[in-house]
Amino acid sequence: MKKLFLCLLAAVFFTACSTVQEAQNLANCKFALKSVELTNYNLTSFDFDVVVAITNLNKKQAAALKRFDGKLTVNDDYMADITLRDIRIEPNSVKNAKAKVKVPMATFSNKVLGLISMGSGTLDYHLTGTMYFEGPLGTEIPMPVDIGRYGSYTITD
Repeated sequence: MKKLFLCLLAAVFFTACSTVQEAQNLANCKFALKSVELTNYNLTSFDFDVVVAITNLNKKQAAALKRFDGKLTVNDDYMADITLRDIRIEPNSVKNAKAKVKVPMATFSNKVLGLISMGSGTLDYHLTGTMYFEGPLGTEIPMPVDIGRYGSYTITD
């Protein structure tokens, strides 16, 4: 019974070390707001695909993101909440994480709606939030992050 308990304890310890290492690798990753693409629209809302590029600079070990909760703004006005979950970034690679959002038209200011309705306008997107990585024994450890801007986005139809 003691041996079984020790084996189980060792397995939990090594798994926790692996998880902590992947979380540590996440802190060394680079994040970039790659694109905000208008995919559909109607009289009441707009649908967007938001793509965040996560680059794992570590050459040998993967990085793991448990969750990201953030706010996307357009021209400094709130646009939508963005959530990403359970993302694994392989060593020395880029993972494009995509979030689909539906934004009610009432969310946008008159200024932004005017830019959209004109068919061309310069829009500046900014994504900030908190990423969570898994710590020992399944705890979520928060880390604030400014993913950055994707600017001078021109809407054309």
